[in-house]
Amino acid sequence: MKKINLLITFLISMTGLVSLSHESHDHDQPLTVQAPKGGAIKSLEETYVEVLVKGKDIKIYLYDKELKPRMVKDFTIKAKIEMPRTKKTEVIKLSANEQYFQASFDGKGIHRYILHLSVKDPKTGHDDQLKFTIEPKK
Repeated sequence: MKKINLLITFLISMTGLVSLSHESHDHDQPLTVQAPKGGAIKSLEETYVEVLVKGKDIKIYLYDKELKPRMVKDFTIKAKIEMPRTKKTEVIKLSANEQYFQASFDGKGIHRYILHLSVKDPKTGHDDQLKFTIEPKK
């Protein structure tokens, strides 16, 4: 009986040590990336895409994996907006300057829309799809 009690005590103490050994870090936890301009940011294979919305203005910034700006002229981006309540979509025209793509969209009083982006990265050579849920400030 003493041996069983000792074994149980040993197993309980080892379980505590194993759980403590994994307490300080989490290997499965995704890394959090701060958007440089304060917008919403998502990752592609070689690029981060940040969307910043102020009023009717939409700006899309592109960064490398070290969050250094990438030249937007090398990218092809197509955008459309989905209004969840009505299920309508609207293609929006993006124009590029050196630092970002921009567009204008008047939500006409909607409280939320989804910005769908198709991004062709010159490094990977293929299109990737991203979705950003936008809640315009009134």
